[in-house]
Amino acid sequence: MEYFDRDIDTTSYALTLSRDINESLEVSLGFSSVERAPSAVELLMNGPHLATARFEVGNFNLKSERANNVDLSFKYSNDGFYGGLTFFQNDVNNYIYLMDETEDDHADHEDEDDHDGLTLAKYLQQDAEFKGYELEVGKTFDLARGALSLSFARDSVSGEFTDGHNIPRMTPERNLYKVNYVEDGLTFTLILKDVSAQNDTAENETATSGFQMLNLNLSKTIETSPGSELVLSVFGKNLLDEAARNHSSFVKDEVPMSGRNLGVRVSYSF
Repeated sequence: MEYFDRDIDTTSYALTLSRDINESLEVSLGFSSVERAPSAVELLMNGPHLATARFEVGNFNLKSERANNVDLSFKYSNDGFYGGLTFFQNDVNNYIYLMDETEDDHADHEDEDDHDGLTLAKYLQQDAEFKGYELEVGKTFDLARGALSLSFARDSVSGEFTDGHNIPRMTPERNLYKVNYVEDGLTFTLILKDVSAQNDTAENETATSGFQMLNLNLSKTIETSPGSELVLSVFGKNLLDEAARNHSSFVKDEVPMSGRNLGVRVSYSF
C-alpha cells in the first residue's frame, strides 16, 4: 500500500455588473475566476469503475483547475412577453478530463493486461476553452380561468483544447419547446426536446445521432385541510418512444436512454 499526502489551497472570486436599460430590459456582465482542486477519485483512482465500464487510473500529480469566465446576459419582460439571452466563454487552465485509450494503445498491452475486459481510461489535464450561449423567449396569455405560457429555448456549447482537439463527451445543441397551463391548482406541462446530432468528437469517441424527446406532466393540487394538501400527478416521458443516446454518457453506445415511460404519482403533505 502506498500513502499520499497533499495540501491544496484554492481561491475563487467573482464580480457582476448589472444595469436596467429601461423598465423592460436589464443587462449584466459577469467575471469570475474559479479554482477547483482535483477530487480524490481523479488523484487516486486505480481500478474498475463498472458504472462507466472502464478501468480508471488517476494521477496524483494533477494540478488544480483555474477557470476564467466571462458572461454577458440580457433579460426582457413586458406585457406577458419575456426573454433571456446569455453568451459565455470559459478559459480553463489545467482542465481535468477522463480520456479513453485508443485501439492502438490497447493492442500494445493486450497480452499483458486486458483490465478485466474494460476500457482503460486515464485522468489527464490540459488547457481548454468553452464557449456558447443560452436563449429563451416566451409569452404568457391570461385566459378566463388560468394562464397559458408558450416558450422556446435553445442552448449551445462547444469545447476545444488549446491544441485544437475536441473535448470528449460535449453536450450537443438542443431546442426546447414548452407549453404550460396553470389553473386553480391544476398544472399541465408539455415539453418537446429536440437534440441535435453530435459529430464534434474527441479521439476514439463515437458520434451520436439527434433525437426528439416529448414529455408530459399533469398535476392537480387539492387542499384537504388548512396546511395539508394532496397532489395527484400523471406523467409521460419519451412519449415518442425514441431510441435516444446521451452523448455525455460513458456508456451511450451500450445503454440507450429510457423508452416510453408512463406513470402516476400521489403525494400528501401535512
